Amino acid sequence: MNSKMTLIAGALAAAILAPGIASASFVLDTGTPAGTGAPTVLSSNQWLAGEFAVTAGEDITSLSAYLTQGAGQPGNTFTFDIYSSAGFTNSSSTRPAAVFSTTGTFTTNGWNTASVNWMPLQSGNYWLALQVASPTNTPGLDAPSEVSAGTGTAPAIAFAYAPGSHKYQTSGAPAIGLEVTAASPVPLPASAWLLGSGLLAGLGSAARRRRGGASPHA
Repeated sequence: MNSKMTLIAGALAAAILAPGIASASFVLDTGTPAGTGAPTVLSSNQWLAGEFAVTAGEDITSLSAYLTQGAGQPGNTFTFDIYSSAGFTNSSSTRPAAVFSTTGTFTTNGWNTASVNWMPLQSGNYWLALQVASPTNTPGLDAPSEVSAGTGTAPAIAFAYAPGSHKYQTSGAPAIGLEVTAASPVPLPASAWLLGSGLLAGLGSAARRRRGGASPHA
């Protein structure tokens, strides 16, 4: 096979054997709140959370919360904290530390998103919590809520809130808008593999014909 055909075959093989193109999928998606429930205030005196399931090694790429301005303003900050479900509802002094944390910034009414790079070490249930460090950071943002906790394409397993004591509880917790997005590789369809193998076979056949027709004195 001459060098040109070798390059073509190599490029084709690399394209076929490469991993599928990555796409996004929701690990948690409660849907956009329709405002059927009264908004809940996110502040230093009240934190909000939703529970979701994830598998070890899953590539979490973004965290989102549906918030409106309330008493706050654009530029106010809060944290997206992810906790293991074990001990999450303990008192603030005995609750295990968050396994992941990043800063969220309120920019506009609607979905406010932080790009992240987190891969859980263990499969299981986790909580995505919205927490405010001080009233200076955020005097209060509104989290519109729904009457039903089962909305969205990947509904929350449960919701929780932590009032002034910062001890999370699930009873009476508001259903708020949360999203956790993961990158998912999309495998090539079977037709692509068949097409690739056919092209490679054709290249091999062409190379054999070229060798068979070459002059012995060339």
